[in-house]
Amino acid sequence: MIFDQDAFEERAAIMEYLGGLSRFRAETLAAAAQGVTRWEALSHVANRVLEQARDPRSALAQQTGQDAMPEVQPLPAEEV
Repeated sequence: MIFDQDAFEERAAIMEYLGGLSRFRAETLAAAAQGVTRWEALSHVANRVLEQARDPRSALAQQTGQDAMPEVQPLPAEEV
C-alpha cells in the first residue's frame, strides 16, 4: 500500500474548511479514500514527523530548547 500523506492532508483540509465537516470526519473520509483507517493515516503522519526529527539535516531536528515547535520560528535573542 502506498500512502500519500500530502493528498490525505489536502483532501482532509478541503473537506473540513470548504465542506464544513468536523476535522475527525474529514480525516476519516480522506483516509478512506486511500483505503486506510483514520488511525493508520495519522500513524503515517506521526512517523514522518518522527523521521524528520531524527534526521540531523532537517529543520525540525535543528530546533533546540523545550519550547521549540515544528514550523514555528523562534523569537530573536534580543526579544526573548
